[in-house]
Parts: sequence; structure tokens; C-alpha cells
Amino acid sequence: MSSPLRDELASLRIERRPRGGRPAGPRERGAPTRRRGDGMMRLTSWLLWLIPMLVLAGAGLVAYREYDKVRSQPELFVGLVERMTSGEAEKLLTAKGYLKSRYQAMVGAKVVGRVERMYVEEGARVKKGDLLARLEQNDLIAQLESRTAQKARIEAELDEARSELWEKEREAKRADRLFQQKTMMAEDADKAQTERKKAAARVAALVAAVDLMKANVDEINATINSMSLHAPFDGTVVAKQGEEGEIVSPSGGGSGRTAVITIADLERMEVETDVTESLLSRLEVGQPAAVEVFAIPSKRYHGRLRQVIPMGNRAEGTVKVKVEITDPDPRLFPDLAAKVHFLPLRTSETDDAGQSRVFVPKAAVLEERGQEYVWVLGSRNSLRKRSVETAATKEALARVLSGLEPGEKVILNPPPTLHENQTIRVSE
Repeated sequence: MSSPLRDELASLRIERRPRGGRPAGPRERGAPTRRRGDGMMRLTSWLLWLIPMLVLAGAGLVAYREYDKVRSQPELFVGLVERMTSGEAEKLLTAKGYLKSRYQAMVGAKVVGRVERMYVEEGARVKKGDLLARLEQNDLIAQLESRTAQKARIEAELDEARSELWEKEREAKRADRLFQQKTMMAEDADKAQTERKKAAARVAALVAAVDLMKANVDEINATINSMSLHAPFDGTVVAKQGEEGEIVSPSGGGSGRTAVITIADLERMEVETDVTESLLSRLEVGQPAAVEVFAIPSKRYHGRLRQVIPMGNRAEGTVKVKVEITDPDPRLFPDLAAKVHFLPLRTSETDDAGQSRVFVPKAAVLEERGQEYVWVLGSRNSLRKRSVETAATKEALARVLSGLEPGEKVILNPPPTLHENQTIRVSE
């Protein structure tokens, strides 16, 4: 009974056609129904994984292309087109150093004290003996008054002791006369002489005490004077190490500053630089030089080799020399970076030694079919080929007649494989 009934009920099931109108097959009728949202979720998941992978792949490709572009760029040395005099173009050697004042001093106190008042600021010009700063002196002034009073008291005691000595000397003389006349006993005469000696000793002690107190007063006065800081020479205030209220100590360390003010004579400037031992034989005292201060590119200063320090640097293989600037101006001050071009002695004797011209390193000039040219470094390290006209010189520089301007950069020893608009790497 149950089996026929089940067959009848199964025959009553409604068959649903798909959208295409085709009846569902037996496999489709027997398969479980899938939801439309499941496929969309799987597609979204794949996209979420695929997007960052594509971004990483693109970034890697761009980075590789940039690296390959940089790797393929040749690394070359660059020279500078400069304007200089004929004398500077024939320089023997060049050295870098720093400006120093020949007379420079850090002014401080001999004793520990607190800065009470500052009288100058940076840049102020001072004369020898001008008051720069003063330290607190109240305690010393009190000591001075006390020592002066003690000195006055001891001087008064000295006057009293001298009067007493005068009296004791009279008594001793009278006792001696009476003793000679046999009218006074020897004991009394000896006692008078003893009193005279005691009075004389007291006078001597008080004289020494007065001298001691006078020395103490002089010492305190000297200390007070030393706490007023004066300029040791004419110059300019280049630094203030202390301010009002700060502690100053001659020993420095944790107890305070060692100096209050630094002054320098800016009219006696020089360059301290190091010269390699092997090149020292090219130089001699009095040799002319051209000084280029990096902070003042518009001017070249004249100088001369003033001193060769008789001490070598074994670790660096150099010797320190000092080049005096013979035409300083107010724009120069200590610790500015400078470059010194040592010139041959005959340079100062030539007529055109001071005439300014444009020069380019000879290593940058090439010739092709009788025409000179150079490779000029442009923006973004790209190359431009430019025709130039130069005049030969005896040194490593060529004088530019046309084609280049001061400040342009050119390629030194360029290889024959360079081409227009090529990008290169500049060697440091």
C-alpha cells in the first residue's frame, strides 16, 4: 500500500523550467539548489586578493626600471668653469682652511665670580682698556673696608708704641747715666734697658703688622680690579660666553665658564691651512697667494705666506701654514671656510696677473675635425654638447675665449660613447 501511494504523490511534483525554457534534466533535478550570493562572495574575495598583488607587481616593475635606468648611467667626474686671474690660473697648489684672527683672546676672570653687568654686545668695536664686563664685588669691598680699618688701628697702635719706645729710651739713658755715677743699682739699670728693648720689639712687630695689612689691602684691591674685565687690545667682540648672573671660573669645569667675552682684531686676518709634506718644497715665506672665502664668492682676497709652523702632523702627513690676508674688509670674521691658491713668485711681476678671465679644465676640452667642444652638465644631470674656443696655457687650465660662462659644470675626461641628452651619475 505504501509504495503505490508514494509513487502517486511523486507524480504530482511540479517541474520548474530554467530561464532558457529547457526542462531540468535528471542530474539537475537531483542536484541541490545553489544560492546566487555564494558566487558573488567568491568573486569579491578573489578581487580583494588580486588588487594588492597587482599593486605590488606594478611597484616592483617601476622600481626595477628606475634602478636599471640609474645602473645604466655612467659615473663621470665633473669640473667647474671659473673666473679667475691669470696669476690664480698658474697656482702652484690649493689648500682649504679657516679664517683666524692673528690677535684673538678669550677674556675671563682670575677668580670665581658672578657676572654683574655686561657692557658690550657681539659686533661691538672696542679700544684697548675699554670696560667689557664686571663681576660682583660686594663681598670683596666689605673685606677691603675691614682690612683698611684694621690697618688704621694697627697704625694707631704703632704710633703709641713709638711714643712708649721714645720714653723707654730716655729712661734707659738716664738709668745708664746714674749707674755710671754709682747712684743706681745695676739691677735697676738692667731693668730699664730691658724695658727699652721690649718697646723696640713691639714697635717692630706693629710695623710688620702694618705692612701685612697694607699687603692685604693691596691684594683685595688687585682682586677687585681683576673682576672688571678690560679689552687687552683694539678689536671687535666676536662672542659672548657669559651673561649677567652666570658664574665665571678660571678653572672651568662644572663650576662655571672660563671666559666671558672673546675679542678679535678683524683687521689682521689670516688663513690656517694644512699643506702636504711632499708639496711643502714649493712654498716659501712671503709667497703670494689668492684667498677665496666661500661666504663671499664675489671677491678674491690677496695674501702672502706669513709663517710655516715648524711641526709636522705625523698622522696626516701635513704641515700647518698661516697665510696673511693683506686686504681684509669688515665682511671677514673668524672660522669662515676659505680656500688658498698659492701663486708663483713671478706672478706678481707680470702685467696681466690681476686681469680676470674665464678658465676651464683642460681635461674637459675635446677636439673633433678641428673644432673644440665640451660636454656641459645640464639640469637633471643631462649632457649637452657645446662648441668652445680656448687659448692654451701652461697649467691644467685652458682660457675660455667663447662658449662657456663661469659657474657651468663640464665633464672631465669624457668617454667617446657619450651622446646628446644622455643622463649620467656625478662621481663624488
